[in-house]
Amino acid sequence: MDEAVEVSAEAWSELLHAEVGWLLATAGIPALHIKGPSVALWLYDRGEREWGDVDILVPPSRMQDALDALMAAGFTERFAGVNRRTSTDHAITLMQADERDPSRLAGEIDVHDRFVGIDLDAERAFAELWRRREPDQLGHVDVWFPDVPTRALLIALNVARTDSPKSREDLSRLVASAEDRDWENLIALAERLRALPALRAGLEVVAAGQEVVARTALRNVAVSPEWSLRRAGAHRTALRLEELSRLSWRDRVFAIARWILPAPAIIRMRDPAASGGLRPLVGGYARRYRDGARSLVPSIRAVVAARRRSENLGGGTDRPT
Repeated sequence: MDEAVEVSAEAWSELLHAEVGWLLATAGIPALHIKGPSVALWLYDRGEREWGDVDILVPPSRMQDALDALMAAGFTERFAGVNRRTSTDHAITLMQADERDPSRLAGEIDVHDRFVGIDLDAERAFAELWRRREPDQLGHVDVWFPDVPTRALLIALNVARTDSPKSREDLSRLVASAEDRDWENLIALAERLRALPALRAGLEVVAAGQEVVARTALRNVAVSPEWSLRRAGAHRTALRLEELSRLSWRDRVFAIARWILPAPAIIRMRDPAASGGLRPLVGGYARRYRDGARSLVPSIRAVVAARRRSENLGGGTDRPT
């Protein structure tokens, strides 16, 4: 009788990364494998850091092509209806169901067309990162990783946006391993990508990163109100209000309309209790409006405080001197 072969979660994840890399390469779509293995295989010993879901970065102009190629291979929307037609988020999540139990999730893919914290035009930013790419292999399949300065930048941006024990450990290991020349290269890259405020915000999450800021040109970079709010874990309403202040009047109208009346799929993604028929969906919208109303005044206060902090930090500039 055949015995079942036990495969580690990391091995399954590596196979999923390899499959995604092969599918996109076959479709002629440039793709960088970010986060996950590009960090774990660099700053950790093999098996020391878990990496599961796939994160890939593609050119904005090829985003829909990438989604189409993956869905043609059997991947589906993680949240039904949340796609490029209904969401303006920086990533769309696809999933792969377990063949033995279709009700179970076998893996997720976050398809990014930009990385939050990089303010350069997303198409130009991808071209710069793609130019700097490095070859690697996952599951015996050739894939592309960002180069080391890019990986370092993405670690800092990730912890500024999503502070967690894992992202903090990534950052701590990065800071412990980097030398002065590495920081010079990283800061130069961040300046080209217009990512200096987010870089400083991320580094300052840990004490050792604060020391890096103090002894490098980053000390002259202002942490923008947006990144002051993100680093503080501000409510979504505060982030929306801060974003409005940076938009043109025309874009503000469209943004407000989109936030007030998002697609039903977005409501169901944010609020699982809204899944089902019309009544749960109406309840989801009602909860969204109630939460927004309750958070409005504290969010206004948070935005005002963030602007004041931004004026007092970094010498009032976002360029190193």
